[in-house]
Amino acid sequence: MKITKKTRKSHVWNEDRFVVGKNFLMVIDGATPLIKEGTFNSACWLVNFLKKNLTNFNGNVLEKLEELSKIGLEEIPLKEKSSDYLPSASMSFIEFDENKALVYLLGDCEVVLRYKDGQVVRYYNDSLNHLDTISLNEMKQHALEKKLPIAKCRPYIVDTLIKHRRLINKEGGYHAYTLGLNKVEADVFEFDLDNVLEIYLYSDGFSQSFQHLNIYNSVEELFNHSIDLDEEIEKIVLRAFGDKDCNKYPRFKVIDDITIIKAELEK
Repeated sequence: MKITKKTRKSHVWNEDRFVVGKNFLMVIDGATPLIKEGTFNSACWLVNFLKKNLTNFNGNVLEKLEELSKIGLEEIPLKEKSSDYLPSASMSFIEFDENKALVYLLGDCEVVLRYKDGQVVRYYNDSLNHLDTISLNEMKQHALEKKLPIAKCRPYIVDTLIKHRRLINKEGGYHAYTLGLNKVEADVFEFDLDNVLEIYLYSDGFSQSFQHLNIYNSVEELFNHSIDLDEEIEKIVLRAFGDKDCNKYPRFKVIDDITIIKAELEK
């Protein structure tokens, strides 16, 4: 299996990470807490902590994540450790076991399989995207009423964003990785590796190419051939910075961190 991975930060920091383990691949997208403690970036701390402890790990990833959730709560350098002060993360990862594989999804990170016959299979959970659509529609309404660029209207939807963030791992909300969990609740899918040509794991910064920026009309159009990661990331960057007000392609911010892993199987 040939592994290619890329990450592009959108700020001076990067809240995305990729992880290559002995028997798995993973993409992580950290999210800042509702209440920040000073200038400390706890989302970066979380993704760094996970990457450090999972790189080259060989074993049951879900059990390891549950163990790290408890350890991380003890080690994160925060004075206040209630839920509003703690970071969270979306992630997708694949565990390999001989000729079978398991897909795990939390939040809005995704997995795509490209088969030898041209079939494209997408694994995703739309719960977080559903909530984000509600928030984004509110931003668009504020932009219309206040005659402002959409990019300037995020401060007006803070209450909605807080309400949605407090739905993490609750009914009506979405699954995400947080610290202090007893059990990691993920969507799990199994597939055979037979006839799979390529596997892609990516954060929502990459899925913007077909979800918000309209570079592609669908995930099938994007992945109907083997893609060049650098080329696709550059397309996202050019389209995003060509619409800094977010008016042509409504979204929460100009550009997000982008992370993707490409695994090419033996043909």
